[in-house]
This record gives sequence, structure tokens and C-alpha cells, in this order.
Amino acid sequence: MLAAAAAATVSTAQADPITPYVVGGEAADIADFPYTVALTTPDGFQFCGGSLAAADKVVTAAHCVEGTSPSEIEVVSGLTDLTAAGGETAEVTDVWVHPDYSDPAISADVAVLTLGSDLSAPPIAVAGPGDEDLYAAGTDTTVLGWGTTSEGGSASDTLLKASVPVTSAADCATAYGSDFIADSMVCAGVPGGGVDSCQGDSGGPLVAGGKLIGAVSWGEGCARPGKPGVYTKLITFSADIQARLG
Repeated sequence: MLAAAAAATVSTAQADPITPYVVGGEAADIADFPYTVALTTPDGFQFCGGSLAAADKVVTAAHCVEGTSPSEIEVVSGLTDLTAAGGETAEVTDVWVHPDYSDPAISADVAVLTLGSDLSAPPIAVAGPGDEDLYAAGTDTTVLGWGTTSEGGSASDTLLKASVPVTSAADCATAYGSDFIADSMVCAGVPGGGVDSCQGDSGGPLVAGGKLIGAVSWGEGCARPGKPGVYTKLITFSADIQARLG
């Protein structure tokens, strides 16, 4: 059931066919979303996404990097098409996974990567105190990633974006029962399905009001009716994240 949870390690992300992506989206230009980064293996396999929150810090999902050594991860910035030349690549020197992260419940699904060199792209601010309204039901959000474009389909070389409204906690609880934890998760999706994050999008940004409010975390399948995407509710972890950002 936990589609986005498949990438517990880099090797798992490569092998499991159900990690998250953007379904029903459209092409995005990295110039419009410069904080969006790809997490890759040293040989260039893209397995998750992330958001640049400081020149040398990336916020992503814990399930993307738990149990993974920094040497197994590189961060690629500044590319719309991951097969194109250019962009910037930074090595990862430290992986911090929230100490309350657990699997399979996927609570506290947040991690912060420290880079060995600064990236030039402007970072995005992470939601914190005073940003509670960004989580109100119906708030328009944008999710971004290079993941697959249909459930079980092929990944996209080109950055995709999709607009999905925040789902109420009550509706998300109806969709997922006790697996949904309102304090640490937020759902976003179209009731009829057809638009969602999915395989390969894990850890990528969910943005509202110019702030990073979520990271792609999990869901049942991709873009299914009545099954919105589930994202880490980053405002809950803002103090921990800011402490890592320095």
C-alpha cells in the first residue's frame, strides 16, 4: 500500500517498481522551481527528489535515504532534463534522518542532507510557525518531480509539475484509516484521481504560498480516485529542520 515507502535504501529504490512520481502533470522549467533537486546514485540513477533549503542543505524524505551512506548519494541541481548537460552536482557528506522516523507507519518521514559544496540555486523557505493556513483544506499546491507518469510506468527525464489541492484531515483519514497521522502528514489530491505524485518523486517538494510545506511520502497506488498523495507535514518538524539548516 505504501507506494512512496519503497525507497528505504538506494538499492531498494532501484529494485522496487512502486516508488512515487508525478501523474497527470505537465512539463516544468527548473528556472521556475530552482530549489527542486534530484537525488541520484554516483552512476546517475535518479531515485528520489528533494528541495534545496540552504546553499548546502537538502530536505527530502527519510525513507529515501535511511540506511544509506552519504557516498551513495549525489544531488543534481539546475536541470529540467536530467539527461542534458550542465547543471550542478554536489556530493553528500552527511545524512540526518529524523529520530522519530519509523517504517511501515512512515511517521516523521523527513531527512536533511548536508552537501560537500554550496549550490548556486536559490533555496526555498520551509514552512514554520505562522504558516498554518497553508495546510487548510482546498489550498492549492504544486508538486514536482522526475518520477513515473503512470502507476507502474516509466520515469520522466523531464521535470514535471502538477497542481493538487490540500485534502482535509478527515477525508485523508477516511482514505487511509489509522495509517494517516494528522500531526505529521498532510494529504493533497483530486477526489476523482488522475493527478498525483508517484514512483521516483519521493522526497520531492510540495509547495504552497512560496513555502515548502511537504515532501512526497507515500500513498496507495498513484492517482487513484479517493486515494490522495500523502506528504510529510514539514511545519511539524520545522524546529528540527531549522536546527539542521544552521
